[in-house]
Amino acid sequence: MMQPDSESLIDAYVRGVFAANQEGAHTYDHTRRVYRIALEIGRALGANLRVLGAAALLHDIGRMKEKELGISHAVLSGQMGREALKRAGYTDEEVEEIVEAIRTHRFSEGLVPTTLEGKILSDADKLDAIGAIGVYRAIAQSVVNSRGPEGFLKHADEKLLRLKDLMFTEPARELAQERHRLLSAFVEQLRQEISEA
Repeated sequence: MMQPDSESLIDAYVRGVFAANQEGAHTYDHTRRVYRIALEIGRALGANLRVLGAAALLHDIGRMKEKELGISHAVLSGQMGREALKRAGYTDEEVEEIVEAIRTHRFSEGLVPTTLEGKILSDADKLDAIGAIGVYRAIAQSVVNSRGPEGFLKHADEKLLRLKDLMFTEPARELAQERHRLLSAFVEQLRQEISEA
């Protein structure tokens, strides 16, 4: 009987964690997109795909406990992932590299990733916050938080429209240009339609 590979075990664990959370912007489908984007960039830059893939899968699993515990999900996600990583056969060194990439991926905490894999994870996460999917996710989060169109626009001004200038890698900067154009056009159109009401 064939044994599942390490990454499949991590993916199954992450799917289980997210089974209870299907609302807002940080769901399993977001994780899968970040994983896909991260591996695309990682292949282009010669990153350690085993470390990068696991970090991308685990990067948001602490989100649901963040408010309750008052600890950043970037810290919680790494802590929560440690045991799953060990069970899946990752070495102690790989576990530390994965946890470090997760810990530094969140740009809003002002941390700069210390590894290539951390930079790619941060970029992939930011890329999923802009473009058409970024608009969709921001609206979904606005609905969950009852913020309405004005709340979406405030979030776009304070965070989303700044992301294209915060990418660490060249492939991410290139991908961000088109996504930013779409986001920017949507924000301006929404702002105009609200002002005409």
